[in-house]
Amino acid sequence: MASDWQRALVALAATVVTLAIVAVLYWARSIFIPVALATFLAFVLGPVVAWLQRRGLGRTLAVCSAVGLVAIVSVGVGAVVTHQLGSLADTLPDRREAIKAKLTSAKEWIVGDGNNRFGVLIDDVTEIMGTRRSQTGTVVVQSDSSWVSRVQDYISPAAELLGQAAFAGILTVFMLLRKEDLRNRMIRLLGDGKVTTTTKAVDDASRRISRYLLAQLILNTLFGGVIVIGLFLLGVKYALLWGFIATLMRYVPYVGTWIGLIPPTLFSLAMSEGWAQPIAVLALFVGLELLCNNIFEPMLYGQSMGLSEVAQLIAAAVWAFLWGPVGLILSGPLTVCLLVLGRHVRRFDFFVVLLGDQPALEPRVAFYQRLAARDQDEAAMVALEEAQKNGPEPAFDTVLIPALCLARRDFDEGDLDVADLRFVVRATREIAEEVAELRAPTNGKFEERPRLLISPARDEAEHVAAELLALTLDPAKWEVKVAADETLASEVVELAAEFRPDVVLITTLPPGGLSHARYLMTRLRSRFPDLTLMVGRWGCSEESVEARTNEVLKHSDGVDNTLAETRQRLSTLYPLLTAEGARVPTGEKNQQLVGTPSA
Repeated sequence: MASDWQRALVALAATVVTLAIVAVLYWARSIFIPVALATFLAFVLGPVVAWLQRRGLGRTLAVCSAVGLVAIVSVGVGAVVTHQLGSLADTLPDRREAIKAKLTSAKEWIVGDGNNRFGVLIDDVTEIMGTRRSQTGTVVVQSDSSWVSRVQDYISPAAELLGQAAFAGILTVFMLLRKEDLRNRMIRLLGDGKVTTTTKAVDDASRRISRYLLAQLILNTLFGGVIVIGLFLLGVKYALLWGFIATLMRYVPYVGTWIGLIPPTLFSLAMSEGWAQPIAVLALFVGLELLCNNIFEPMLYGQSMGLSEVAQLIAAAVWAFLWGPVGLILSGPLTVCLLVLGRHVRRFDFFVVLLGDQPALEPRVAFYQRLAARDQDEAAMVALEEAQKNGPEPAFDTVLIPALCLARRDFDEGDLDVADLRFVVRATREIAEEVAELRAPTNGKFEERPRLLISPARDEAEHVAAELLALTLDPAKWEVKVAADETLASEVVELAAEFRPDVVLITTLPPGGLSHARYLMTRLRSRFPDLTLMVGRWGCSEESVEARTNEVLKHSDGVDNTLAETRQRLSTLYPLLTAEGARVPTGEKNQQLVGTPSA
């Protein structure tokens, strides 16, 4: 087990590496952004290139055709969007008075006409803030710069953008041309000598990412196209610009669509004479988003990629901080790639924990963790949810019994004190009764039934485990008696003589407890040699396998790993015990149990 300083050193190293990676991604974003764009395009165009190759085109021609088509469409859309942006910048100042009138109307609708106290407060605050800005403002006189510097101010960003776009396009071409070589290098780096397994994992991950990203591109493009047509029919100007923004923003998880509807809605609000057009624009976005979320996305995406909603939003914020608007748009595809990488490469499986939508803790661990924190209500929710999903009996085996074993383990290791152990055990008993209420009621007749005596080997946790089994047995078929956890071995023997059971079951939970079970079984076997003795070694499959061949349990008639196995064994014994003539008359049974020969 690692010492404290070793764990601290590992945590420090992980922190330093993470900070170094974040710093490199930020400062070298001019390199990584084109690489990320090229990777995204390579995944998106991969299925298209494969389709063209199946139609008879060579690899080079198929790649050039796909990338060329994307380039032509991008340049065309970019030119139109740029033109509409320039026209919008020229149009808005002409509507200055109309915009002011709309803002005044909106203000009166929200806070009134200014005669109420709240309206007066808003006016006073606005006036004070405006006065302060005018008092503290400074006049900066800029000297006329040369036309060369002005040209550089415009050309430098444009040149950088065009350079990154050209680099991304060229890199996309070579990624598609050298797809197999890149795949083999990835297998070499991540394979750890397992070529076959890694090859299947990489191929499966590539196909899944490509299908997902291509479907996402198609849906987002159609979404933007419908927005363009709808806005055009509603009479909203610059519909192509608003559709382009809606297409890009839909890559931002969960909030992108609602951010994308703000510009056209505000523009319509400013340009229209009434309120009908802005409301129609809002209804168009909301209705289309509901259709996409509930109908089209399940059809196109099929099974969800399994991304956590919170993780997607945090990832969007992180990528936006690192790479700006491009990072915000690419946050969804990048997060999907990291999640798939974590699912298929063991060394990156922490991405599944961070980004996946599956519970971070197994139900048994979550149940025990909440009990250890003395949160019985949330623990009950975990158990009841598992019982409703898989049934009450499986919930006992997969949640409650393992929690008792975990509590026993932590108590033996000193991580749980006596009071906490008692709370966990008693809370488990109460929750078990709630879970048992989900079982179907029993309507059978209570006739003479086989008798089952259940005895815990040593403590209260095993006594609760015994009660769990009793809750799952049909009372119309079995007469069950559970011995107290503080009952001595001699008292269990006397209880058996008094109760006259057909079967005795000894419950023992790991860790430990086998010596107590052996002693109790030896006492019972010596007193009642013909009695059916069973052991329930529940909660740990590995120890149960050992228990089946262990000398300490050699006198048992069966050792079971789970409550389900014990119920199955009892079901097998039931017809034998209830068959006509199988049961010993009461008088003879009493004589046999006390150890005297029958008359």
